[in-house]
Amino acid sequence: MNSPDGTGRRRLLGSALALATTGWLASCTASKSGRADGSRRDGFSNAVDPVAYLRTSWSTDPFARCSYSYLAPSTLGASARTLLAAPVAGRLYFAGEATSSEAPSTAHGALESGRRAAAEVSNDAESGEHIVVIGSGFAGLGCARALSDDGFQVTVLEGRDRVGGRVWTRHLAGAPAEMGASWIHGSSGNAMTKVLKETGDPSYAFDYDNSTGGDEHAMGELARYEKKLEDVEDPDTVTVASVMPRRPSAALRNALNINYPLDFAAEPRQLSVTATFEGRDLKGPDLLLPRGYDRLLAHVRGDIPVRTQQVVTGVRHSGDGVTVTLKKGGIVRADRAVITVPIGVLKAGTIDFDPALPNAKQEAVSALGAGLLDKLWLEFPKPFWDKDIDVIEWFDPDNPGLWSWWVNGYKVFGKPVLLGFNGGDHAHKLAQASDDEVVESAMRALHRMHA
Repeated sequence: MNSPDGTGRRRLLGSALALATTGWLASCTASKSGRADGSRRDGFSNAVDPVAYLRTSWSTDPFARCSYSYLAPSTLGASARTLLAAPVAGRLYFAGEATSSEAPSTAHGALESGRRAAAEVSNDAESGEHIVVIGSGFAGLGCARALSDDGFQVTVLEGRDRVGGRVWTRHLAGAPAEMGASWIHGSSGNAMTKVLKETGDPSYAFDYDNSTGGDEHAMGELARYEKKLEDVEDPDTVTVASVMPRRPSAALRNALNINYPLDFAAEPRQLSVTATFEGRDLKGPDLLLPRGYDRLLAHVRGDIPVRTQQVVTGVRHSGDGVTVTLKKGGIVRADRAVITVPIGVLKAGTIDFDPALPNAKQEAVSALGAGLLDKLWLEFPKPFWDKDIDVIEWFDPDNPGLWSWWVNGYKVFGKPVLLGFNGGDHAHKLAQASDDEVVESAMRALHRMHA
């Protein structure tokens, strides 16, 4: 069986936060103390209705506007990430998963990028200078912690009413429901694995091959086409779609969805061939966190204060320092600033830079795509699925790729929960639907696959 990391790339699969909603379905009470049992629908399947859900919608989150970055076709290729990371005039520094060349789209890539930016600041600045960090995800907190440890005065600004950025642990049925990052990808020797060890928390080595419902024939057909990616003469400007058949079978379209939108959060027509080469050097199993990612975030943060609900609208820099303008009308003056906002925010232009960012950096922002991957957590009265598998795959011939990949929460957490993913076009379409429509769509798939 293949996995959402089917190309060998490890990423922030499951970073699908933003305006997450919790719902009690019509069959349950809305009280805090109880829920009604789910019911079997029409008797035509073993599936029962859920009693609660958590839904994400990255594209409607003004502080994200995407799930994570990908390499779109451009003449810059992978150098777009290096250009995005480059400091500006010794005053502005940039971090975040989109700036990571070694582990883009991963939580540990974000953490490492924040520490890299902190080292750049330390090389340029005098001890005791005031540094403002914009964003409180792993990049921002990792940077702030390193700068504080080096003797700098640090102010962290966060637009949301909570800390964490694209890491947000909620709970469903007593299990940690990650609305953002779920896995530690490529756990051998990376920075996040070290943080995990420092907390002493347990982990679960996820087995992508312990699955049911996959189509080995379709994956084999896809593998034959993917071999051609290695021979593309200009992988930076050529799309993945151009190497694939123009009219793939429904089964092959489903396989394409598992290997691309669920991995890169973008469709093959949007991805450069170079995008598929990123992250191949990551080693070790992917880990889930039975106690939640928020514990690792808190460990990295330590006692660093964060000013929440501080929406940044402008960043002005000069030889004298930086001035950050806030939506509520205030300003923050500092010697230097570290920008850790997602690529979707940079592309949207909601932060006004004065003077404008250099052309090379603007070109890098254009060359990086803003991918979309959304999640749906469902809680049931009891499991109706195989409790011993890690992954449930599903092929809907009418809608190839829709609700095609699920994580069995019972295996990981011992709780009757399922986690479903949609990426790319399917995610964009569902983002326009109501909560009831999304849950109903998911349940149609679950009823069919368990009929």
